[in-house]
Amino acid sequence: MSTLAMPTLWTRMRAELGDSDAQYRLAEMLRTSDVVASVPWYRRAARQGHVAAQTMLAFLLANGIGVPPDPRRAVSWYRRAAAKGDVGAQNNLGFMHEHGAGVPCDPAKAALWYRLAALQHSAPAQVNLALLLLDGRGVDRDEVEAVRWLRAAAEQGHPAAQYRLGLCLREGVGLERDAAEAALWLQAAAAAGDREALVALAELRQTVVPAWAGGAEDEDEAMAWRHQAEQRPMQDARAGAMPPG
Repeated sequence: MSTLAMPTLWTRMRAELGDSDAQYRLAEMLRTSDVVASVPWYRRAARQGHVAAQTMLAFLLANGIGVPPDPRRAVSWYRRAAAKGDVGAQNNLGFMHEHGAGVPCDPAKAALWYRLAALQHSAPAQVNLALLLLDGRGVDRDEVEAVRWLRAAAEQGHPAAQYRLGLCLREGVGLERDAAEAALWLQAAAAAGDREALVALAELRQTVVPAWAGGAEDEDEAMAWRHQAEQRPMQDARAGAMPPG
């Protein structure tokens, strides 16, 4: 027997004996090649209170991956993991409340869960909370606080946050206009593949003439950004519900 097969065999033996950590590890091993086979192991671990298994099981149920979609049951598992402090579960539970998936639509509850995860430095939750604050949905509209959360997520490298922060800096939403810094954040998001950031950057290069502008050279760069944008598929700028881990 190969040494590579032994850990899997040992893990399966421990999983069969009821070890929830082994059940979760086995599920993780199976998920990449046979997600359907992984679900029973996630479920067995989740029922024993394994938080990561609860969150992943909820994600699979919410999205109908390996199982028929069941948003209500997904919410139940997210809630258990979120109550134990799992940031992925907290963000995704907020998403379920925001969009009325498995529960009535309730942006106020969504904001509460997003905030809990955001305070634990979850970049997706920071973006989702910021968007509620910008729209005034479920919370009082607060552009200044929204920008603080966007900056926190952008500094962690989250493209959606970088894009939104760039827009806020371009338009002077929640802080003073700063075309130079806006360009930096939009470039970061564009480099990560955000098509809307490419469009916004091209528009910024063509319509704003800050101190760093270089005349025709910048016009050529703007056209290059716009050409790249036209070649890339559109991406959603929302953070949304993220896969656990």
